[in-house]
Amino acid sequence: MIKLKRAFQMLAAQNSQREICEQLHMGRGVLNNYKQLADVSGTPYSVLGRMSDDEIKKFISPSHPIVKKDPKKEELEAELPDYISELSHEKHLTVLRLHQEYIEVHPGGYGYTQFKKAVRDYQYAHNLSYHNIYTPGDELQIDFAGDALYLTEGRTGEKTPVVVLCCVLPYSGLGYAKALYNATMEHFFGGISDAFTYMGGTTRRAKSDNMKQWVRKYDRYEPRFNDAAVEWSSYYETSLETCRVRTPRDKGPVESIVNKFYQFVYTAIRHETFDELDRLNERILELVDEFNLRPSKSSGRSRRDIFEAEEKCVLGKLPAAPYRFRYRKEVKLSGTYHISVGKEMHLYSVPFQYVGRILTVAWDTDTVEIYEGTDRIAIHKRSFTRGYTTDESHMPPNHQEYRHSRGYNAAYYQERASEIGPNTRQAVDKILSAPKYVEHAYRSCQGVLSLRRRYSKERIESACGRLSECGGVTYMMIKNILLRNLDGETSEKAVSSIPGNDYVRGAKAFNL
Repeated sequence: MIKLKRAFQMLAAQNSQREICEQLHMGRGVLNNYKQLADVSGTPYSVLGRMSDDEIKKFISPSHPIVKKDPKKEELEAELPDYISELSHEKHLTVLRLHQEYIEVHPGGYGYTQFKKAVRDYQYAHNLSYHNIYTPGDELQIDFAGDALYLTEGRTGEKTPVVVLCCVLPYSGLGYAKALYNATMEHFFGGISDAFTYMGGTTRRAKSDNMKQWVRKYDRYEPRFNDAAVEWSSYYETSLETCRVRTPRDKGPVESIVNKFYQFVYTAIRHETFDELDRLNERILELVDEFNLRPSKSSGRSRRDIFEAEEKCVLGKLPAAPYRFRYRKEVKLSGTYHISVGKEMHLYSVPFQYVGRILTVAWDTDTVEIYEGTDRIAIHKRSFTRGYTTDESHMPPNHQEYRHSRGYNAAYYQERASEIGPNTRQAVDKILSAPKYVEHAYRSCQGVLSLRRRYSKERIESACGRLSECGGVTYMMIKNILLRNLDGETSEKAVSSIPGNDYVRGAKAFNL
């Protein structure tokens, strides 16, 4: 409009059209059209040069006839808000289904293509979002990644899925991720506590969606948080906040960080296998650190740089130890002197002296503690696989001895037999060389050594000496000699051999 007003001013000053076009970079044809329009209307050039932009626009714009709207379009526009509302609230509803219902009500209505275009245009025009402005140290946003990672069992190759917890500080964009065995409260609260530890401080608020680990009953204005969430928030002196139902934009930064971790962390380890959760988390943390240190293409600053410079200094102080959600139960200790905890049903030992007593077990993601009253009588590292964790000091003496015996080998029995004497060593050597299962030979050797509980070294040595000429020796042979007090007799040594016979061929007859 400014160029056009200037052109009329120059025409009023009787400048040539060539001069006007050169100065205003305007085409001769365009200028001539506007000049003819002014001449036909009879409006002086000087008057046109003083008009406002709106007046000039009305002058040069031809009047358009009022076009009556298509009734089909008016009907569809009136119903579009309801269609859009249904699409947003019905999970599996499609535009095609809506069009079928639309045609049933309006048989002469638009076809599917025009109907779909009207729906999408309406969604685009009304898809408005508010730009949140975040304050340093004000908020921690929390969410679970939708896709799982996996632990691979080394022998069988069986894959076990694990969930991934993601957290972010919206102001600096500093992200954190940790794999958890599952999303139960003990793992969830342990994970977000570790996020605070990673960031080196606490925020004034913690925001999540309405997950059951967080909210007992949702209300848009006064949600009711569960006891564990309240306990966690009290421990870190932070406020709890929830998002509106089905409104992921309320926590846009953490939704974004989840997608970025898909691209940066998940893709980096897609060909790697992990058999332990700790090893997987070490690798994830290594990649998260690398991600946080990447400089932005626009500003050249990394998330870590912004955090260290502007946000870390305003975070709240961390407690001395991270929060751990603890389960508790009372049990009566059975004769197995082991107690199971968790869904994995792993068993942990308790001193056998407490069998039959009522004990309290408290456990979290790190440790399992057993109490009698206020006295802690056992503590173990938490395991998340089936099996046993047994402290040898908790076992009765006979169980300890049996456990030790299962780890012995031939050298051990030979060494112990040599301590008694050379005849006993010779007897044990014959037992070990006997043609039977090695486990049976070890049990026989245990029996020989157990004779020391009732008999002296001298008697055992003497009993074994009586069998020195025998080709084969057993535990029962030695035991019977001691039971019958034959070890003290001076009779001839027992001999186990094949009697002489002229018709029996020896081994030489079979040599080829």
